[in-house]
Amino acid sequence: MPQATARLVQVLCCLLVLAGLSGSAIRLQDPVDASSPGQDPSVSATDPLAGTAPSDIKDGAPEQAAERGGSAAQPPEAEGTGKADDSPVEASGDDASVKGTPVVASKEAGPLGPPGPWQLVLDEEFDTLNTSLWTPYWFRDCHPGSTKNGVKTCSGNVKVENGNAVLQLSDSQSGALLSTNPKDGVPGHVGFQYTTGYVEARIYFPGTCSGGIHNWPAWWTTGQKFPSTGEIDIAEPLEGTMTTVYHSTDSDPAKWFVGCYAGGYHTYGVHRKAGVNDIYFDGKLEFSYATNDGNAPHYLILNVGIWADKKTLGPAGAVKVDWVRAWQ
Repeated sequence: MPQATARLVQVLCCLLVLAGLSGSAIRLQDPVDASSPGQDPSVSATDPLAGTAPSDIKDGAPEQAAERGGSAAQPPEAEGTGKADDSPVEASGDDASVKGTPVVASKEAGPLGPPGPWQLVLDEEFDTLNTSLWTPYWFRDCHPGSTKNGVKTCSGNVKVENGNAVLQLSDSQSGALLSTNPKDGVPGHVGFQYTTGYVEARIYFPGTCSGGIHNWPAWWTTGQKFPSTGEIDIAEPLEGTMTTVYHSTDSDPAKWFVGCYAGGYHTYGVHRKAGVNDIYFDGKLEFSYATNDGNAPHYLILNVGIWADKKTLGPAGAVKVDWVRAWQ
């Protein structure tokens, strides 16, 4: 082969080799996934925040959908903390905004007040009046010898309406009561008692913040041998003002005034422990005090009577109880 021709062949071979290397380099580049146009190749497919717009991220985590009122939804609360409820609050006039919308316990999550773990042992929703649990009078129905808070207790003044137990005064001598006392002698009445644990009720007390709570209603628990077994007045309006009171063999019962709770639904509870009671209003610990009742069994009472001859009769003075629950 002439020398010039051989030289030309060598040059062509070199060019072919270089072209092959260039093609290999192109093939080694990362391919773009045509199924994900515009995706940043630096974002991992397994990253939980992949594709999340920066405006959706708050404190390093995706922001949840906004709840009512414009605030961001919070993570699910731990058992025993309760959660907000969207039920409307009944109120009178301008008093509707005094306390806002009280939060309501979730029986699945536990009581609104103290954290758990808890086991629900009583759940009364008042779809009907369960007479195996409640007696609608104090020992004798509408009898002048069986009075409470200044009036006879008459079953005719207790009714279930719209998922509430409604207790009212029919006249100046006749009030209403519900009791879980298992020893009241009423046939078929099983009742309910507790020694420790947490009991609470969601209650509407009638009235206004300016005029006070009507009549003399109360939500309380007591034992079989008062005063040695004690009495816990969880929520007891006196002369229109909400109080919580503890009665025992002490000469001076504990008593605290806790502001206006008229004209709307609120949740009232007691955490009864060994030698100590904690009182909760709307999930907030309001009071804590020592007790000397030996944690004797207590039954539950809801009633309405008359204080100092001041009375509001009929529906205008009715106490409404949405539910009663107990946990241990």
